[in-house]
Amino acid sequence: MADFDDSFDPELGAACNRLAAWVEPLPEGMMIDPASRLTERDLALILRRLYATRLDDPAGDEPPSEPLRTPARASVPITRR
Repeated sequence: MADFDDSFDPELGAACNRLAAWVEPLPEGMMIDPASRLTERDLALILRRLYATRLDDPAGDEPPSEPLRTPARASVPITRR
């Protein structure tokens, strides 16, 4: 996987580089988390999309047409162990 060193956000680029280094040696399609069904393919897809958009600064574009709203609850389900 290509480096994210030229990312508009150096912190995000460094995190993507670390994640890519972790994902690359995994066998293709390996299950990462059975509970969520997250696989190596999912992470590779996310990294490819981030790489394709690494030079675009979404925060630097036009201001949002609507004010940002704080979500009433987390977008990820809260689970108990």
